[in-house]
Amino acid sequence: MTLAGKTYSAARWTTASTVARAGLQLLQVAVLARFLSPADYGLMAMVMVVLSYAGLFSDMGLGTAIVQRQQISHEERSSLYWLSVAVGVALMLVIMAISPLAAMFFKEPRIIPLMILVATNFLVIAIGQQLRTDAEKSLNFRPVALIEIGAATVGFAVALFAAWLNWGVYALVFAAMASAWLTMVMSWLFLAQGWRPAWRLHWGEVRWFVHFGGGMVLNNLINHVNSTIDLILGGRMLGAGPLGLYSVPRNLMLQVQGMINPVFTRVGFPLIASIQHDKKRVKQVYLKTMNLTASVNAPVYVGMALFAPEIVLLLFGPNWTESAPLMRILALWGLLRSFGNPAGSLLFGLGHVRLAAKWNASLLLIIPPAVGIGSLWGAAGMAWSMVGLMAVLFIPGWAFLIKPTCGAGLLEYFRQVAVPTACSIVAGLVGLFAVSAIDHSLARLLGGLLAALLVYLILSRFFNREFCDTLAQAARAGRA
Repeated sequence: MTLAGKTYSAARWTTASTVARAGLQLLQVAVLARFLSPADYGLMAMVMVVLSYAGLFSDMGLGTAIVQRQQISHEERSSLYWLSVAVGVALMLVIMAISPLAAMFFKEPRIIPLMILVATNFLVIAIGQQLRTDAEKSLNFRPVALIEIGAATVGFAVALFAAWLNWGVYALVFAAMASAWLTMVMSWLFLAQGWRPAWRLHWGEVRWFVHFGGGMVLNNLINHVNSTIDLILGGRMLGAGPLGLYSVPRNLMLQVQGMINPVFTRVGFPLIASIQHDKKRVKQVYLKTMNLTASVNAPVYVGMALFAPEIVLLLFGPNWTESAPLMRILALWGLLRSFGNPAGSLLFGLGHVRLAAKWNASLLLIIPPAVGIGSLWGAAGMAWSMVGLMAVLFIPGWAFLIKPTCGAGLLEYFRQVAVPTACSIVAGLVGLFAVSAIDHSLARLLGGLLAALLVYLILSRFFNREFCDTLAQAARAGRA
């Protein structure tokens, strides 16, 4: 199969996986919100923000290094595998040991047993992670997608069963554990292809990967502080209940982004790595990736902002109506944040880990103080501070990251997001006006979104032809 054929196949399977998993996650939130309280979600948010920091070290950045380096020997793969497993064991033990300290910081002792249980996932994930990385590197996304869909389905079933038994926040914990175990088992069944790691762990064989991955870990650590400072401050200052009202719509924005962006970025990263010496093609791939992500993200986030009250009522129930104003603000944050996501594929595909780390380190001096000041006005203040930061950093991000690496000009960079965003705003307002006389929440939501979608597709046909042409090419490739 040609590189273009592999790319379209990878995109289709990634789409199937991300849409299915995101749909299950949304359905899980919609159902469990009727069983669990905002405080339950607040507790899980505290647990996950701590574990997310440990997760930055889960593979030492080795997965990215494996994809970036085109030729790897069996001996190197074996040493890398056992290094990843050793790191998984270490992280599991560390998280278990520091769980009382986390409970003291958040003033919430109930998170101790939750952290101990979820910490076991670090070892379980490490046992199968390299197999999935190898498959993605070769653009063999079909088995990876099927594994992810299967694991998400089982996790969803476990969450529903545990919630039905009134196990509270443990429904979320056991769902995460079930998904991790099934992913590991199926990875060895369907991705190993007879490969078994040799019993070896030689420093000389992993030195280059650790060096490259170390830069990734540092970059991701700094970036993660910037990305989670609102949850850290919110957990400390607001408490479990208010944090739950804030974190659920926030996580919904990230779930939407996790559904859309990987369709392009998971494929874009190995694709850019494979053509990294052809700067002209790299620029073309990056700009197309940016246009595609913006063309799909913009209508979704604009729709969520305009129809936030209806979405909150239908997804989460009447107990969560206080989250609707926060969802409107966070939808703007999610949209602006999604614009910068393809930069990761560009930088890591070209091996510019240090450049990314420098950028995120500079943000570390800006984002935490800004969010800290915003938190003085509660959850809404934190949300608005993040929106403002994303907007202000758009042009500096281009000047520091994009122009030096692929040579894209400011106008062509800006156009990739401006056109689909403008089309989305116009379409969304038309949809909102079309249902202005309807009072029923479900009818308003469905009618408004359908009207907005129709208008958006018409506008895209005239003003965003690149997006329409790419969809047509993907459809033709799928039929072939």
